[in-house]
Amino acid sequence: MQASSLLPILATVMAFALAIAAPGVPAQDSADTAIPADRLWSDEQALRISGASLEPYTRRLIITGQKFGSRRPPRVSLDGVVLSLSSAGEDRLVTDPLPANLVGSGTHALAVIDGSDRTRLALYQLVIDSLPTGGGRSAAPQANRISVIDHNGDVGVASSIAVGATGNPLILYLDYANRDLKLARCRDAACTGADLQALATDGDVGWANALIVGADGLPRLSYVDNTNKVVKFGWCEDPECRVFQARTIDTAGQAGQHTSIILGRDGWPVIGYYDNAESHLKLAHCLDPHCATFERSTVDDSGNVGWYTSMALGADGNPVISYFDATRRGLKFARCANPSCSSARVTTVDIGGVGLGTATVVGADGLPVIAYWDFLNDDLKLALCTRPDCARATLLVIDRQGAVGSNAAMTLGADGNPIISYHDHTGGALKIAHCADRACTDVRISVPDSNGSVGWHTSIALGADGLPIVSYYDDTNKDLKVLHCGDASCNGAAP
Repeated sequence: MQASSLLPILATVMAFALAIAAPGVPAQDSADTAIPADRLWSDEQALRISGASLEPYTRRLIITGQKFGSRRPPRVSLDGVVLSLSSAGEDRLVTDPLPANLVGSGTHALAVIDGSDRTRLALYQLVIDSLPTGGGRSAAPQANRISVIDHNGDVGVASSIAVGATGNPLILYLDYANRDLKLARCRDAACTGADLQALATDGDVGWANALIVGADGLPRLSYVDNTNKVVKFGWCEDPECRVFQARTIDTAGQAGQHTSIILGRDGWPVIGYYDNAESHLKLAHCLDPHCATFERSTVDDSGNVGWYTSMALGADGNPVISYFDATRRGLKFARCANPSCSSARVTTVDIGGVGLGTATVVGADGLPVIAYWDFLNDDLKLALCTRPDCARATLLVIDRQGAVGSNAAMTLGADGNPIISYHDHTGGALKIAHCADRACTDVRISVPDSNGSVGWHTSIALGADGLPIVSYYDDTNKDLKVLHCGDASCNGAAP
């Protein structure tokens, strides 16, 4: 990541590495102390943390050091709370966004434990004197703000939102009138205005798009080229995506729909998608940052499966995927056994006319949460997995007032609890459901926009100020709109 895109909060006070001795062997005082080979110590260099910094806008912790381990991702904790990782390498770890209550000023205990050898660990004392403005703490309650971002023609279908390196959102979407893939670069954290750019204009492109921003601040995306019926991966050469490149991932006939993208534990892109020709769920694991080489896997071929894919990084550092099984009309979940997902445990989470539209996140406890539409009953549902493979889950109806739950998207709030954006077909409105606790026993539902037929094709992210920000389609006016919530539940009345 460029230095200008970060305000690192570094602490180099009392950094030290510890090693745990074999029975009867005392621990050493310093990681630099030589360990005699005959005392049953590994001849590997000690696992060591050399530095840690916190991205103020995304609240991701970046840890540098050595010998973090590559066979299995290490276990990382801050003040005793286990953190999920967005990428992991031998000398660099990047966590998912941290809950706001873990990143306040003061002294924090950071620990990294080798995933394959739990006797190898390192500790680091992180001292945060102060947080910069917008450094992950939720702002005081304020009014919701709704902005029309693009109104030039029929725009805003299939939007995907992510927070850029500057703390301002980026929105990827389809210009339906021109069949172009477009990007909106918001001018502020609330996205009250944006600069618009067409990324791809060659043919009918931009369908089924998905967007992420890496720890280096550079956007990556996946989308479908409908003219050539192929899945494409695109990347930006700069944080604002003024220079854009793309390449084809799958060229088989009718190759792709319903794409989703994440960064693997190695920091390289992973793209999940539905193969329309074979009616299977597939995954492409890139072997470099620009996906010049990649390996493809068929994750599930048991019928017509793979619609509405949504991916996240599991607690073990491998992808997890929620998707719709059109053959059995159910919600399915795949837990990959390796980064390329050449082997996966596939489970059926719910059946009976459910799973059209899925959204997956993995909580700080390492357990997946899936939001989805029960289209038989027209309800919004939530699956709280009680195991990492989601073989067991608690199923909840979150909203049953009218015909609701389609176009669901989800993120974790500053409190670490799910926030879901979705469409209310009965009211023609955008709705937000915020779980006030991890078990979602207390759910706060708001209707921040009901002006016409709105709330289609929603995408949600946590903004630089710790408040939800939602992109969506206004079907009445054919516009791309953005909601910046005034509080975690989006209950603030729009001005």
